[in-house]
Amino acid sequence: MKPLLFLLHIVQSFLGLSCLLLSLSLILPSAMADHSSADDDEAHEGHDDEEVDRGHEEEHDDHGHGGHGDHDEAEDAKGPNGGKLFHKGDITLELKIHEQGVAPQYRAWISDHGKQVGSGTGAQLEVSLTRLGGQVDIIKFNRGADYWLGDGVVEEPHSFDVSVKLTHKKQQLEWEFESYEGRVQIAQSIADRANIITAIAGTGTVSHSLKLYGKTSVDPGKLSHIRARFPGSILNVAANIGDFVREGDVLVEIESNESLRRYQIKAPFDGVISNRHANPGELAGQQTLLTLVDYSLLWAQLQVFPSQRQHFSKGQNVRVKIPGLSVNSEIKHILPGSGTEPFVIARVPLENTNGEWSPNLMVEGLVEIETREVDLVVDNRALQRFRDWKVVFIQIGNTYEIRPLTLGQVDDKVTEVLAGLNPGDRYVVGNSYLIKADIEKSEASHDH
Repeated sequence: MKPLLFLLHIVQSFLGLSCLLLSLSLILPSAMADHSSADDDEAHEGHDDEEVDRGHEEEHDDHGHGGHGDHDEAEDAKGPNGGKLFHKGDITLELKIHEQGVAPQYRAWISDHGKQVGSGTGAQLEVSLTRLGGQVDIIKFNRGADYWLGDGVVEEPHSFDVSVKLTHKKQQLEWEFESYEGRVQIAQSIADRANIITAIAGTGTVSHSLKLYGKTSVDPGKLSHIRARFPGSILNVAANIGDFVREGDVLVEIESNESLRRYQIKAPFDGVISNRHANPGELAGQQTLLTLVDYSLLWAQLQVFPSQRQHFSKGQNVRVKIPGLSVNSEIKHILPGSGTEPFVIARVPLENTNGEWSPNLMVEGLVEIETREVDLVVDNRALQRFRDWKVVFIQIGNTYEIRPLTLGQVDDKVTEVLAGLNPGDRYVVGNSYLIKADIEKSEASHDH
């Protein structure tokens, strides 16, 4: 009997060990899978952090979409009037910037248990708009016939952090959301690589100029048609077309027909040989042998018609331009034209030691006839067309945003700003078109 009991005890022990091994085989893979999943989640979270921490983040246009409130019932859905909806309890608020046929204004519709809240209920509504740079606009509402109307114009750009406060039946309800347009973020390292250059807006001088047209010519005192002093046989010609010669260089050697003596013709000044009509063995008479020109100084001959004459005088500043090239100078002479021409000539010297200008170019001359100091100017390179506005892009930290401008007098360098920008604002001058392209890429529509 005892051997049989001992045998049964061994069998029970073996069966218990088998069950334990089977349980472990089921538990361990599950635990390992859970551990692997946790590792994957951590790796994924690290990847997301890298994506969030990228150098270039684009903001969204949030006129009634994409914003967030401080309550679960603040919605992105549109209300019956096309505005942004907010809910708290039985109170519903619809808020909209309306700009059809009027200057942009806030309108609101408030309902309690589905019924419109009127002016006799003691309700009060206020919206605070915090713009880039810290400016805060406060809009207070009054009840009209069909809606609550904000008491001020919502100035462009409609880009701000919005805070809404509604007081009704001794309750104060609040919502906050972002409403951005024309705004983008660019890390400084990326801006540096893109060569985005900024400047500070401030006072400046704006000139009023009139445009004249004409052409360039050589200085008559620096043009020499070289001839023989005495008729004779040309023995040697030392210069060719295009050669630069110095004053005193020997250009031609001639044997006189009368004396049979040789004599030399030398360069009267530094210049370039532009024409040659002489070769050894030929006879030198009264013809031009060589033409020598000094191109280091040219003249712009600008035409001034009778209706313009009173605006021009000697000493006025002039900017002479051709595509890709310009130079500042002044009017040196005003001369009558030929007897058949209805205009006079304003002569403007062009320094040309580097040889960028040449004779017979058609040129444009901007003659400065008036200058004045103005309170605020921007560099013309900064101006971009955005929707229906002329804008610049201000910079605060890594954030860039449009500023629609009202412009005044313009010259060829700067433009007067009447409204839309503040003295001291930092704005983009160099490569501002890159900011425009980035903003246009980030927002598909302008939806209030």
